[in-house]
Amino acid sequence: MTAISTTTRSWQVNPAARLMATGEDLLVRHGGLVTRCAAPGIRQFVTTLLGTADDGRVHLDADGLDPVRLARFELLMTQLVAAGLFTELEPGEAAPDPVVLGLWQRGGGAVERADIAARLRSTPIRVVGTGALAGHLRRELADAGLAVGPDDGDHAGVVAVVVGAHDQDPVLTDWNTVQLAGDTATPWLAVTPFDGEYATVGPWVVPGESACYACYLLRRASTFTDDAAVPVLADAEPAGLAVDGSARHPGLRLVQAGLVVDRLTEYTGLGDRGGQSVPGGLTTIAVRPDAIVLERHRVLRVPRCPACSPAAGRGYPQVWYAQEAGA
Repeated sequence: MTAISTTTRSWQVNPAARLMATGEDLLVRHGGLVTRCAAPGIRQFVTTLLGTADDGRVHLDADGLDPVRLARFELLMTQLVAAGLFTELEPGEAAPDPVVLGLWQRGGGAVERADIAARLRSTPIRVVGTGALAGHLRRELADAGLAVGPDDGDHAGVVAVVVGAHDQDPVLTDWNTVQLAGDTATPWLAVTPFDGEYATVGPWVVPGESACYACYLLRRASTFTDDAAVPVLADAEPAGLAVDGSARHPGLRLVQAGLVVDRLTEYTGLGDRGGQSVPGGLTTIAVRPDAIVLERHRVLRVPRCPACSPAAGRGYPQVWYAQEAGA
């Protein structure tokens, strides 16, 4: 444990850990690990200590304490921090925001809590789209503490969630075209409501690095169950009015909104340290007779995608290419 230059120290109880007892010993269950803490009187001492916690925080003022007892207490707290029951706070640190603390734990402490809090406050988020699902996502992202602003058309440096009424909505395809033509590779997340097959969260598009949205449309058409319809679907264009039907499945919409909030919160707070910011990452949500089913996918680039591939429109090298090229 790092020595600190103040006599007052604080620890935050970790709500993700469970404290149990067997006889006079304590068991700390955190995730898939169980840590056994054994010492005379430890059960009564720790349960009494937790009973004095103020809003989940335990404080220690070392002034006037016996050095031997203080050393024992610090050793015990070191063990309980290592077991996951407590998180030690920095000197002067206020009670951390639960979202910040959760992200910090999720990232294994690789990003400082102060940095996470600053990123959540300062990273601009924009939800592009006008349907009911877009409005729902704006509210949910704002409630999570993200810096969600109005879609005023200024998208420089923002993280965008682009919500279409269907997978070929011009708001998605036009956004893809604009981002591919831009100078900066700003990641963005495509979202579509349930369309009879599934609702989508993704793909997570990083222009120039991942599959673009046109790649996704080609990949989706190629997986249609009727092989004869695949080439037709790949070239088909939307016709007629498409209505946002997300309100018909409120449970699915809640699940979908939760996935979007979780993805954006993790990316904003942890950046590349987050596990979900995989280029081309896609989650589908389907309604089955017995359950709502989630599946995770990775959309790969289409080698000759007409939107993003430098090889689009070029023919394959023929058998005589090497001889004509003088190779």
